[in-house]
Amino acid sequence: MKSDKFSMSGSGTRAGSHEIKDLMKQMRASRTPEAALKLARRAVELRPKNPDLRLMLAVTLHNQGKAQEAERAYAECLMIDAENLQALINLGSLQISAGQPAAGLKALEGALHLDPDNVQARYHKGRGLGRLDQADEALKIFDELAAEQPDNVEFIKAQALCHMDIGHKTKAAELLFRAAELAPDDKAVKNAMQKVTS
Repeated sequence: MKSDKFSMSGSGTRAGSHEIKDLMKQMRASRTPEAALKLARRAVELRPKNPDLRLMLAVTLHNQGKAQEAERAYAECLMIDAENLQALINLGSLQISAGQPAAGLKALEGALHLDPDNVQARYHKGRGLGRLDQADEALKIFDELAAEQPDNVEFIKAQALCHMDIGHKTKAAELLFRAAELAPDDKAVKNAMQKVTS
């Protein structure tokens, strides 16, 4: 599971107009991030109360590294649709990455209230707890996720980082070696291995 690109899974346009459908096609075919963002903004202008289009704009901003604008766009989406699962998850992840883990965890708790088994929400909740120096609690989440998806490198890396934070260097190294077998070109795994074996 990658945490650097965000999804709009489950979203449709709900707008129904030919113009919106045309904009969506153009967005998928757009060759530059700037063009995609322009089209996403235009879609929201046409249907400002459509939560799916606001989510599309937020995701586009998020994937382009425009964190503050993306955070506002997720909040605007949630003002229209407070139970938009993907907006809650993506907002929580963004806030954790931006150094606001408490705010991020609040959004993720909202997501988990809607879907307690959601893998993305659980993963990012673990990240947030780790940022709040609650490595033991984070590790419980990552252990559960890794038991469900034993070959998921992101979950194994997260387990290893928690073990490093707790001081279990041997277990961290064991997990990192496993991650390296699964993803030999992963730079984050290589960097963590250097730390744990030095």
